[in-house]
Amino acid sequence: MRGRVDEIAIGLLSFLRKSRERSYAIPKLAEKFSTRPRFINQALRGLVVWGYKFEFDNTSKVRFVSAPDSIFPHEIEHYLKTKFIGRNIISHFSVPSTNSLAFSLAEDGAPEGTLVIAEKQTSGRGRLGRRWHSSPKKGLWTSLILKPPFPPAELPGLSIVAATALAETIISKLELDAKVKWPNDCLIDGYKVAGILTEISAELDKANFVIVGTGININHTTKDFPPAFRRRATSLKIETGGRIDRVRFLADFLLEFEKTYIQFKRHGLKPLLPRIKKLSSLLGKQVRLKKGNKTILAKAVDIGVDGALLVRRRKETLRVTAGEVTVV
Repeated sequence: MRGRVDEIAIGLLSFLRKSRERSYAIPKLAEKFSTRPRFINQALRGLVVWGYKFEFDNTSKVRFVSAPDSIFPHEIEHYLKTKFIGRNIISHFSVPSTNSLAFSLAEDGAPEGTLVIAEKQTSGRGRLGRRWHSSPKKGLWTSLILKPPFPPAELPGLSIVAATALAETIISKLELDAKVKWPNDCLIDGYKVAGILTEISAELDKANFVIVGTGININHTTKDFPPAFRRRATSLKIETGGRIDRVRFLADFLLEFEKTYIQFKRHGLKPLLPRIKKLSSLLGKQVRLKKGNKTILAKAVDIGVDGALLVRRRKETLRVTAGEVTVV
């Protein structure tokens, strides 16, 4: 009966939150859901344990008040407006890495658009083998399974596609001046607010799938970052001065990403380049490139149709496809 009560709880929650100004009698709710009043009461108690708040009056009527700041699949689905991105949700409190879990699920045939999300990562990672600090209940740590119809050589641009969609979401929803630092970071006033890690499973001329991992600092305060990160990291809460609804922001980002990703699947990176270049934090600036033990000083001048950064050193134009880039 526990499974039946959980099923009632999800339907009950959806019904009550759609009419949050109204109160409903328990017997009437039991009648609506073809069950007994005691199962409605059990479902409500379960929802309260999950963090949902209700108002009960002295006539045993109940009204929805608020939802918790949690990444329950049904909570994400409540706000989601996408067609396929995020329509299959795998949610955990703690995993070693959402990218690693998504990779395993993709190998087992998980559908395109599957969202893997966790409150905490114990072994989260970023580009160049760096560790990603994943504070529980503060940020969004997600991975998407994608299956674009392109050869592997055309897929590195997906990092900058995701970063662009994220920056545009921050700009449109929060009115912050977000920028994209090639190839995979999102910045606000030069401070890192998010990072993208793209991993590909491919054969010589065919990609099996791509995992796009995204780590977004949402409700961190400065003290939530390790000391070594505080001089270069920020969060949406720090920048806006107020708490951000994580699930709503996630739904907004997934919708923006889906629109951009569909364009990418149909036409590649080229038609997206004007948007990408407009948000670039590097173009037109002197940059320092580090690749292994080699360091190059050059001017960032363009982004190619394959997502490569084009830099000019003296009279020579170089294509940069990997490495660490910082503004001088």
